[in-house]
Amino acid sequence: MPMRRFPLRLKIAGFAGGLILLATALVALFTVILPWRAKLKAQERLASQLVKTALPLGIDLRADGAHFDPTRVHALVENSSRVQGVEIVYALLWDDRGNLDSAASLANVPLLRKASEQLAQLYLRDRAHALEYLAVGRRQSGIRRLPIKLTADSGPGHSTIGRLELGLSTMAIDSELRRSLIRDAFVLAGTLFFAVMSALSIARRIAQPLTDLSAAMGRVREGDFEITAAPSTRTNDEIGDLARSFDEMTLGLKERERLRGTLGRYVSGDVAERILSETDDLSLRGEVRHVAVLFLDVRGFTTISEKLTPTEVVALLNEYFDVVVDRVAAHGGTVNKFIGDAAMCIWGAPKHAVQGERSAVLCALEIQARAKKLSAERTKRGLTTVGFGIGINAGEAVAGNLGAAKRLEYTVIGDAVNLAQRLESQARAGEVLVSQPVYDKVALDVDAAPRDPVKLKGKSKPVPLWEIRRTKVVATEAA
Repeated sequence: MPMRRFPLRLKIAGFAGGLILLATALVALFTVILPWRAKLKAQERLASQLVKTALPLGIDLRADGAHFDPTRVHALVENSSRVQGVEIVYALLWDDRGNLDSAASLANVPLLRKASEQLAQLYLRDRAHALEYLAVGRRQSGIRRLPIKLTADSGPGHSTIGRLELGLSTMAIDSELRRSLIRDAFVLAGTLFFAVMSALSIARRIAQPLTDLSAAMGRVREGDFEITAAPSTRTNDEIGDLARSFDEMTLGLKERERLRGTLGRYVSGDVAERILSETDDLSLRGEVRHVAVLFLDVRGFTTISEKLTPTEVVALLNEYFDVVVDRVAAHGGTVNKFIGDAAMCIWGAPKHAVQGERSAVLCALEIQARAKKLSAERTKRGLTTVGFGIGINAGEAVAGNLGAAKRLEYTVIGDAVNLAQRLESQARAGEVLVSQPVYDKVALDVDAAPRDPVKLKGKSKPVPLWEIRRTKVVATEAA
């Protein structure tokens, strides 16, 4: 499954927004949360100090014995309002045996009602039950519990005479916290929105040149080497460096294509591609390939050339050779070389060919048909005409770059090549002669007539020949 693609500008905006969100959260932590906790701690300290300083206020909690004076506890709760920041909702007293002293314990009804209306109503109906409910330690919203151990001033080790639990109201502090959080939430939302919009704008400015370069790369991939980097990429930074490198690359590719086209005029397209694809110097070593070789020659060229100017000779050959190049390429072959008024074409090198013999024979028949048609057109224009004699053979040959290190030519050599040239010399204008091995490969596809074996140079025995007259495939299609 391909990975999901996210645009660069969204990544930059997300990263910037995340940093701003983190920074805002840290600010909220230090300006809201931590001060809130500090206020709660300060409230506890004030309440503890209130208990410790109860005597100067006219209150003495450290009563003798295991019983407490309820009036003193009531006075503690009532006088807590004198200390700024302390509101005691209730006070619970336990004796030294851990028994709740309901008589000495009490609650501040107005403050209790703010925290819980139901609990306040219960306290008014059944005071003892409400105090027991508070004593079990259930968490109550808006109330913070503060346990205080009561000790006697006299006696060894200041012995414990009971335990006091104060219920401190945090509603004012909590309300302030909520207001701060709401205020900061709006500030955070506004800041985050502004930051994300700014980050998107900045990210778009950063990513746009890269997007334009990516689009230009796509054009190059499709073969458009005239494209240049967009104006948005002309910056004085790394993106500008990348744009300049891109332009240099397209110039190099354009030059490569120009070179490919130039080479294609002098060597076959396959050979040109091989030359351009070599990363090292082309190897001088050859390889044995099974090839089909077609030789053709202009019949009566010497006599014709004597009657024409050099310009007319070149124009004549080029027009007829256009037919050769076009048909050979159409049948997957390679025009290996032009030798004056002759041409050598191969199938099987430099790239392998499937049914090379069949392709060569069909190509030869089409060349003869197109040449005949071209001659008819030239006759109408009052121009000189010529005809081709074609010979085809197939077999093992050595293919490779031949010559010297400073001057190479890709070609094929061997007896199979020589025999194809000898067969071409036996063909009259308009004829296609093939060897026995070639005929054996195409016998079912063509109409052919045997020719008398001929004695050829380099052969000890006469060589059987076949004249290919027409292709059955074309005849079937025509019918």
